[in-house]
Amino acid sequence: MTDPANDPLLKPFKTKRLTFKNRIVHAPTTMNMSDDKGYITRQAVGAYEALAAGGYSAVCVGATCVRWDGLINERMFGFYDDTYIISHRQLVEVIHNNGALAGVQLFYGGLIPGMGASFKLEPGKGWIPGTVSWGPTGKYPIGNPEPGVVPTEEYHALVESFAQAARRAKEAGYDYVSYHFCHGSLPHVTLSLLENSGRNDEYQDQFLFCEQIIQRTQELCGEDYPLIPRLCCDENYENGFDLDYFIENYAPRLHALGIDALDCTFGSMLPAKSRDPEISSGEVIGGGFYVPNMVTLPYLKHLRQGLIDKGIDMPLMGSCNINTMDQARTLIEPGSADFFATCRQSMDDPQFPNKIMQGREDEIRKSTRTGASLLQGNIFGKGVAGSAQNAAFGRDRDYKISKTTDPKKVFIAGGGSGGMEYAITAHEIGHDVTIFEASEALGGTMAWAGNYRHLPNVEQIAYQPDWHRHMVAKYGIPVRLNEALTREMVEAEKPDVVVVATGALPALPDTEGLREARDAGFALTIDEVLKRGIGLLPAGPIVVWGATEGIELALDLRRGGHEVRLLDRLPELKVANYIGSRSKAVLRWSEQVGLKPEQNVHLVAIEDGAVRVRHGDGHEERIEAGALIIAPGREPYDPLSRALLGTGAAVQVVGDARKPRSYGNAIHEAAYLARQI
Repeated sequence: MTDPANDPLLKPFKTKRLTFKNRIVHAPTTMNMSDDKGYITRQAVGAYEALAAGGYSAVCVGATCVRWDGLINERMFGFYDDTYIISHRQLVEVIHNNGALAGVQLFYGGLIPGMGASFKLEPGKGWIPGTVSWGPTGKYPIGNPEPGVVPTEEYHALVESFAQAARRAKEAGYDYVSYHFCHGSLPHVTLSLLENSGRNDEYQDQFLFCEQIIQRTQELCGEDYPLIPRLCCDENYENGFDLDYFIENYAPRLHALGIDALDCTFGSMLPAKSRDPEISSGEVIGGGFYVPNMVTLPYLKHLRQGLIDKGIDMPLMGSCNINTMDQARTLIEPGSADFFATCRQSMDDPQFPNKIMQGREDEIRKSTRTGASLLQGNIFGKGVAGSAQNAAFGRDRDYKISKTTDPKKVFIAGGGSGGMEYAITAHEIGHDVTIFEASEALGGTMAWAGNYRHLPNVEQIAYQPDWHRHMVAKYGIPVRLNEALTREMVEAEKPDVVVVATGALPALPDTEGLREARDAGFALTIDEVLKRGIGLLPAGPIVVWGATEGIELALDLRRGGHEVRLLDRLPELKVANYIGSRSKAVLRWSEQVGLKPEQNVHLVAIEDGAVRVRHGDGHEERIEAGALIIAPGREPYDPLSRALLGTGAAVQVVGDARKPRSYGNAIHEAAYLARQI
């Protein structure tokens, strides 16, 4: 752990007009926490208050729409007229009160507003009434498959809309303005050499729209008002602009405009062929689960050197796929970025800058990168930003911990994600908590869910149970391992509350010979394989039955040299929800190694060293194998809630014991219920 006094993340930095107390900035994040007219809500104030209180040098309020027809979500912040100024002053106040600079990012959707539609859209329209989906040419649709084309006069009107919104931002008290010149917005796709090709008006100059927005802003706000635009610096597409093109053509014009810093992103959302077949352009934007950590670092270094070679001194903000503070420190080493701009880590643990400053880096809840909006929808379609790991984010004022004046005795059955989250929360409130875990260790499914050997980044899955265990130990919460909670124990020790967090069990099929095969060690569940280690499997062919959960395991085995048959009873492949966005990479890699799920295949019997199956056409096959791994789906395991009737204890059920879903559901349920005692 780095000494805070010498930590590069904590060193102050000055741009032309701003002084940052450290190198950690909350990147502009689309929160979707406005009311239905775009005004700031109590929820939004609480979220940004929590971020500012975390110790960031600056907090940039995310995507604030400059004109209604550019919305991509009906709860986006707006700056449509001067009546929004007083609303935004609430955000500025809580950010400033907590010692951070306040920025705001201005946005207009362009091609994006069609995303998230669950019905057929009219040509050129978004899914929200009154919104449009259009670009410089409409050749590369993002949302609506039939986008419109932005007329010249609308470009002129939008320049004024951006600049007037910036004027309002200055009047509201924001220290600087950012612009959303990235990620599929109209300014970004106008920069594109793909989407903006073939126009015959002034906007055939791809940079002109961005340039005019900044120039008109400076006319209204003064040239000394700090501007930190967020730009796509590399489209990452075949025939799109790359870093060298950006450095040669766009960077000098940006520099000439006198911006304070450049917030750098790389990648796009256009339906075009990515330059890298393994990492799509879109994945470089937001960083999928398997995308390499610090994926943007080579881009930042290339950009920095290119700017130096052209004599351009421009502070840079960098971000994307940062999971540890050492990675963040690497991002801001000489020759790369000056700032670490963080989004997902901010939501998973808003206090992480303070924890670095206070020498508590081991308490940072590192992001598992498994879906920022896992539980509350997607920010591009009818959802607000959230964290699977941190249930308080977005509910910050309502979920603020208050010490109880009526402490209860709480017994928790199960030490997985739900059980430990409940224990930590209840302990912080002031209750007397004990965890009972039937196995030899805390962690539950998350403790072994990433135990693959040939898939990238899987170690980050363990960040969440590691944090839970660390905090349980730090708080001194009693843990009774190898001890299942029973009715008799409840009757004897009389807890006020019993929390059932016992998880789920494999939904084993009623197949001839399965019990004997399991006794002999031939048939194993996916849980057993991952817990004890894939390397302990016998040599020879492996049959994996159940592609919904087992496809990652089958892929890992095939990459490790095993001959694998992946069988599934469903007529079509349906990947488990918790795999989520990882499925694209899994399917691509499976195809590369010749792993094809065989659908509509049913287990008939398990014999000595073989599996007998029936295919959809009715024919049976005997498959010899070294082992059978069953990934049959899960069913809730709740041995207590009915057994405890009449004991006088209040009973709450959380997580997979209620219904098998994701670790995020377990955490959110536990965090909520612990506050209701």
